[in-house]
Amino acid sequence: MWFSRLFKRRKSEDAEKRPTVTQGIFYLYLIIGLQVLFVFALMAIIITIGKVLATPLWVFLFTFLVGVGGCMYIYRKAKSQFRRFKETLQRVDLSDRNYEISLMGGVLTMRVEHHPRTLLEDHSPPVLEAETVKAQPGSGLAG
Repeated sequence: MWFSRLFKRRKSEDAEKRPTVTQGIFYLYLIIGLQVLFVFALMAIIITIGKVLATPLWVFLFTFLVGVGGCMYIYRKAKSQFRRFKETLQRVDLSDRNYEISLMGGVLTMRVEHHPRTLLEDHSPPVLEAETVKAQPGSGLAG
């Protein structure tokens, strides 16, 4: 009895470990991509070493300073835009409105809708007087 259970578990574990077609295709593309990346990296290293030997030092220093300046400029602009965006969201009250958030040109869209809770909050005026209705004998309401 326990012997047959042991083999059943192995079969189910082997079924889970079997590679699927999509895994094979993924690994194929991964291997091809890594080979292409390796070839481009090797070409970049060879070209860079060749250019470094043929280019004066002041060109590399100027390029490095322009690159650092550009990165700092982009960082400051992005930081100020993010700060303005954060301040704008803090000032806006969207508690009673429906709105839609769209990112990446509409690729990712989320819609937030406001549904009033009329069952929990009743703003109608209270009933002060109510008439008592007595059942008529023959109307079917009296037992």
